[in-house]
Amino acid sequence: MKNKLMRTTALVGSMVVLGAGASVAQTTVTGSLDLSYRAVGSSTGANSDSVSSFRGFGKESQINIANKGKLNNGLDYAAGFSLEFDGNDLQGSGTQTSTMQGIHGEGVYLNLIDGNTTYHVGADWIQNPDSHGLINPVGVGYMTSFGNAVVAAGTAKQGIYPTISNSPYQAYGFGVVQKTGLGNFSVSYVPSPQDAVAGPDIGNNQSIANYEGTAETAIELGFVGDLGIKGLTVQAFYNERSAPDQNTTGTNPTGKVKGQTLTAAYNFGQVTIAGDMRKTEGGAKAVATTGVDEEIKGKALSLTYAATNNLSVGVVYGKAESNLTTKPLNEKIKIAAIGYNLGPVALNAEYTDTANVGGLSGSDAKELIVKASTKF
Repeated sequence: MKNKLMRTTALVGSMVVLGAGASVAQTTVTGSLDLSYRAVGSSTGANSDSVSSFRGFGKESQINIANKGKLNNGLDYAAGFSLEFDGNDLQGSGTQTSTMQGIHGEGVYLNLIDGNTTYHVGADWIQNPDSHGLINPVGVGYMTSFGNAVVAAGTAKQGIYPTISNSPYQAYGFGVVQKTGLGNFSVSYVPSPQDAVAGPDIGNNQSIANYEGTAETAIELGFVGDLGIKGLTVQAFYNERSAPDQNTTGTNPTGKVKGQTLTAAYNFGQVTIAGDMRKTEGGAKAVATTGVDEEIKGKALSLTYAATNNLSVGVVYGKAESNLTTKPLNEKIKIAAIGYNLGPVALNAEYTDTANVGGLSGSDAKELIVKASTKF
């Protein structure tokens, strides 16, 4: 009780520093912890990595600080940021800068709220397509197999199912979210997309490299809602930015970098069915030296059954295809998942079988991952 009182007093003291003109605000500190055990096995053919299997633990933890209240003009406001610490943060040479940017670039926002309209500035906060919670609600990860990490990053043997569909949401920008009876519509504008990266401070450094990446201005339009239908959830997003993009290889790709997402889930009783369609053009996997921007299409279906209030099981099937001849086969992903709720702790397990990882014959992976999660 004494420790709790001390923390509360500290929070109140921080609010006093804001000045006498500030209205009464509410500050909260929350967090989460995920621990996982993972075992992966892959094929050993010509298109597979030299490492055919591995196993071990993973960890993700996050601290969230949030503040909300009223301005002296009557508008509401909300502000906050998160600190994320994953298992391999600050490991390995040359990774410190990018890793530190990721640690403090999580869920940063300063929002002004006028009724159903929210005006936003920040990073990794505005609604976005980077979620497979609708298509894989019982599992522990994205549609792309975790087993894809068996192969080297940046090669054609990586999984190609589009997970974030070129979304710029992790970069700092401006946005507006409008709440309606059908759902929430959003538009975000990112002047220089660099994931989780802001300038060195408010502005005393005049180096262009500290503020601008090689990617051009990005815009994303989004919708999340039920369209007025009970049990239905829909996510629809479209984003676009002009070339060049910071993740291309060779010369600049032709045309624009684009992404599209349409996901829908419908719950009736103990059963939930869902479908996912994603498409990317250009961007991280563009092969500009051939004069062709890569186009990737991903489709998935899932069925989830809530056996009891605490136990759920689910199955997912998805596939992805590319227009490049270097990736001639469909990548196929099959997932079986189970989740059990223990109140403050949740347990999830997932078995994933991926064929033709990266669209290549003989590049297959199988994986079992078990995760324990808690929030506080």
